[in-house]
Amino acid sequence: SAPAPPAAPSLFDALPAAAPPGAAPAPAPSRPSAGPPARRSLRHHDPEALLRLLGLTAFRPGQREAVRAALDGRDALVVMPTGGGKSLCYQLPALAGDDLTVVVSPLIALMRDQCRRLTDLGHPAVMLASGGDGEANRAALAAIRDGSAKICFAAPERFASRAFRAALRDRAIALFVVDEAHCVSEWGHDFRPDYLRLASVIAELGHPPTMACTATATPRVAEEIVARLGLRDPERVRSGFDRPNLSFDVLPFDGAGSVARKRATLLAGLAMPENRPAVVYCGTRRSTEELAALVAGEGLRVAAYHAGMDAEARTRAQDAFMAGEVDVVVATNAFGMGVDKADVRSVWHWALPSSLEAYYQEAGRAGRDGLPARAVLLASRADLGRLVRFIQEAEVTVEQVAALVDRLRARAAREGDGTVVELEPGDDRDRVALAIAERAGALALAPGSGGRLRVELAGGALDRGRVAQLCRAAKDRRWQSYRSIERYAATHDRCRRRQLLDHFGDPAPGAPVGRCCDVDDPVDWLPEIRVAPARRGAAPPADDGPPVPEEALAPLKAWRRERADGKPAYTVATDATLREIVRRRPRTPEELLAIRGIGPAFVDKHAASLLELLARTG
Repeated sequence: SAPAPPAAPSLFDALPAAAPPGAAPAPAPSRPSAGPPARRSLRHHDPEALLRLLGLTAFRPGQREAVRAALDGRDALVVMPTGGGKSLCYQLPALAGDDLTVVVSPLIALMRDQCRRLTDLGHPAVMLASGGDGEANRAALAAIRDGSAKICFAAPERFASRAFRAALRDRAIALFVVDEAHCVSEWGHDFRPDYLRLASVIAELGHPPTMACTATATPRVAEEIVARLGLRDPERVRSGFDRPNLSFDVLPFDGAGSVARKRATLLAGLAMPENRPAVVYCGTRRSTEELAALVAGEGLRVAAYHAGMDAEARTRAQDAFMAGEVDVVVATNAFGMGVDKADVRSVWHWALPSSLEAYYQEAGRAGRDGLPARAVLLASRADLGRLVRFIQEAEVTVEQVAALVDRLRARAAREGDGTVVELEPGDDRDRVALAIAERAGALALAPGSGGRLRVELAGGALDRGRVAQLCRAAKDRRWQSYRSIERYAATHDRCRRRQLLDHFGDPAPGAPVGRCCDVDDPVDWLPEIRVAPARRGAAPPADDGPPVPEEALAPLKAWRRERADGKPAYTVATDATLREIVRRRPRTPEELLAIRGIGPAFVDKHAASLLELLARTG
C-alpha cells in the first residue's frame, strides 16, 4: 500500500499565505556586565559516592567517564546504545551541587518518568513541556527562580518562552544536557527543527558544560552534533553499541505464498508467552491496522498506533501498553520515541525500515531490563521497492531548490520586509530542500512561533553549483541508508551483531549473554509453525492423527533440510505437515494438495522430489 500523505502541503506547490505567526520570541535581554551567576566547581566529588545516592553500586561501561567529564566542567559527546544508561550520566552530576542541570529532550513520557523517579527519591526535579498543565509549568518556573529545583527537564520548544529563558539566566547552570542529540542533524533520521535553537541558547547561558547524548549516531552524525552544538573539545564517550541480552534474527520471505508464511511466523512468535510484551513495526498505516486486526483475531490483547490516529487515540494505545493492559502494539515508526517500557520481550519488523540506524533504535526497545529479548526482522525483497519509492519521492533538484528560494523571497517581500518568512516544516523533501538552501548560504533556519520554521533570507544570487553538490550529497546519503539495511537483510553468512557493531564504528567483539543471531545460531526457538497455505481459504494443518515414529520422519527431515537451502526448515514444511505426509503417503501432486497445509506453491517447488523420496522409502 502507498505511504501516508504528508501532513502539510508541499513547499513546491504555490505557497499559501501563512496564518499570522504571532509574536516571534523576543531576543534575550542583554546580560548584566557581571555575566551569568558563577558556577561552583564540582571536581572534588567522587562519582562512586554519587552513585550511592541513587541506590546503585556500579557503573555501566562509559558512565563513569561521562560523569567525570561533567564534574570537571567539560563538554561531552555521549554515545551509548538504547538502554545503555545515558540518563545516569547527567543525573549523577546534577545531584552533586546546588546549581541547575537543564535536560532538553523531545521525549515527553520519558522526561515525566525520570522527573517522577527523582522526585520520589527526594531529589528536587521539575519539568516543563508544551501542552502541559499551566499551573504545573508556573510552579516549575518558580522552583527554578527560587533555587529549589536542581534538575529541569524541558522540551526543546520551551526555549521559545522568554519567561523560561529569563528564569534560567537567574541560575548558575551546572550542566546543559541535549538528549537525543541526533535530532540536531538535518541529515539524521529524526531531525527536529526546534533543536536548531539550542546552540544559541547554550551561548546565551554563557556556554555552561554541555553534554550531548544519543544512541544512534554513526561517526559521521556524531561529528555534525559536535559542530551544530558548538561543543568545545568534548570528552567523547562511546560505551559500545552492543546489546548483549538481545538476539537478532532475519527471517526471509519471498516467492509464492510468502505473505501467508510471514503472517503465520509472526502469529506463532507472538503466541509464545516469552515473546510478550511485544512491538510490531509496520511500514504503512494500512498494514498497521490490518496486522492489528489479525493479531486480535488470535485472541491477543493488541493496540494499533500510527500518525493517522488522533492524539487521544494514540495516547490511549500507549498508556494501555505501558500499563500492561495490552500485550502487543502494532505501529508505524511514529511509536517508540519516549516509550521506556523495560520489559518488552520482542520487537518485530514486518517491513524493512529506512536505515540500519532506525532499525537498531527500534529493535533496541526490547530488553531494557537486561533480561533476554529478541529482535526479529521479517524480511521481504518486495519491501525494497517501497524504500526506493521513498528515496525517489524525496529527491531534490537544483531547479526545485532555486524555485523554492524564489517563492520564499517573493512571499517575504509581500508579507514583510523581504527577509523573513515563517512556514510549516512540511514533508521530507521540504526539509531536505530547506537544509540544502541553508547550506548553500541562501537562507538561515530557526524555530519560529507555533511550531513553524523561521526562514531568514540572504541576498545575492543562489550558488547553483553548491546547490548541485548538496543535492547529490543528500541523494547519496539516502542511498547509503538504503544499502545499509539491504545488506543487513540479505547477508546470511555473517553475524548480525557484528554487522550492526561495524555499522556504528564499534570494533569491540560482540558479547552476547545468550543466543546471538540466526547466523551464529539458526532459528530453533519458534514452535512448529502453522504455515498458512497459498490457496485462499485453506485451513492450517491438523496434527491429531496417530503418532508417527521418529525413524519414519527422519528421511523427510533430511529432505526438508536440503530443500531449505540454508533457510529455516519450517519455510519448507512444519513437523506437523511431515507427520501428515507420512500418515497419508501421497503418490500424486493432487494427493499432496489434499493435505492441509500444502498449497500450489509447495507442489510446484517440492512435489517431484518429495514424491520420489516417498516412492523410494515405501
